[in-house]
Amino acid sequence: MTQLVVCGLNYHSTPIAIRERFTIPQSCVSHALLALSHLPHVKEAAILSTCNRTEIYAVVSNVQAGWQEIDAFFASAQAISDHGALKPNFRLLREDVALHLFRVASGLDSMILGEGQIMSQVKAAHQAALEAKTAGPMLDYLFKVALQCGKRVRSETTMGRRAVSVSSAALELARNTMGDLKEKRIAVIGAGKMAQICVKLLLSDSGKGTVFLLNRSKERVNQFLKNTLPNVQRLETDFEFEDRHKLAAGADLVVVSTSAQSFLLEREVLASNRSKEQKPLCIIDISVPRNVEPTIGNLPGVKLFHADDLADVVTKNLAEREALVAEAEDIVFETLDEFHGWQRSLLVVPTIAGLREKIEAIRQEQMAKTRSTNLSDITDPMQIEEISRAIVNQILHCPTVQLKATRDYEILRQQAEALRTLFNLDPLGALGKPAKTRRAAVAGADTVCTEK
Repeated sequence: MTQLVVCGLNYHSTPIAIRERFTIPQSCVSHALLALSHLPHVKEAAILSTCNRTEIYAVVSNVQAGWQEIDAFFASAQAISDHGALKPNFRLLREDVALHLFRVASGLDSMILGEGQIMSQVKAAHQAALEAKTAGPMLDYLFKVALQCGKRVRSETTMGRRAVSVSSAALELARNTMGDLKEKRIAVIGAGKMAQICVKLLLSDSGKGTVFLLNRSKERVNQFLKNTLPNVQRLETDFEFEDRHKLAAGADLVVVSTSAQSFLLEREVLASNRSKEQKPLCIIDISVPRNVEPTIGNLPGVKLFHADDLADVVTKNLAEREALVAEAEDIVFETLDEFHGWQRSLLVVPTIAGLREKIEAIRQEQMAKTRSTNLSDITDPMQIEEISRAIVNQILHCPTVQLKATRDYEILRQQAEALRTLFNLDPLGALGKPAKTRRAAVAGADTVCTEK
């Protein structure tokens, strides 16, 4: 029997220095899914890799063997040289997997409570698994329901209306560190979703400060400029990506958000571009893997923050935060009930259909035996009783044989109890009847056991 599992790493127990080594770039997800699909015990697979987590959702034929194979996958995929052979430290099974994904899609498991970008990341993970043909019926339905849950939380709760982003948290951290940003020289490196949100938020305030936007691909910057932007006169984009160190050295604040797999700002190059005055510089790197060399934070006058430093930039009022979570959790558990109902239907519907087919086959067999006789001519009550008894005996034959062949008492008790529940029988069965009736019941059971 297949089981639903998830395992991986996330910000709850793994720092960014390790988490970034397990990040699977979007360009590599399809290849990684193909590798997972070749594992013997992995029947379905999806990968959710964000700045806060790298998690593999899977349907496995054997839980322990499946987990071992996924551990081996992580070991082969990681780029770790200084931490040894690390393994995923986060594992869940069955309904806990669904509950976790619903909370993730709703922003309840994000470092920044209610962070909105996770919805698009869950959607991308689902789409990638569908395109790679590694998402079967179970994961397809799970991700669809998770996305519906996330949409409900955002549209029906106060938390959804007050959702924040990693970009807004980064700017709040900058304000806490260096004050008002309106008059500052700010460089944003990258032109992805988080970088674009950051630029829009910076331009929403009027002021004399300049916002510089640079990206390796100018095409993406030009596409972004087609949007209607407030205070666009504050935005400058006319420079080369190779000038990033010089631009960063002359800025008051630098926000870095790209999908690059290496450092874009290096200590020695930045230091050589810094002025002798060593004016204060704040750098916030929200990329995972990190794009700013960590030792840059040791340069005089430089304050360097990364994604994990945003953890404290959340809703200030704890009581209000708990109230927001409670609203969203209600929707999450409603969705979990819906998922449980769907899972039960997967088991029950085919079983009922199979039972109906089997009983119908028995009926058809008995009807075939009487086809030589015109049914309208059957008037003798004994003939009718004989036909009905033959049908009953055949229906009860297999379960009776199986019950009498079971040697394990506990299994036998469970089987007997299941039959009593399904057929609404007296819990005491024949044991609660008078001796004469019990003997008749036992004799009937023996008859059923020998007749076909």
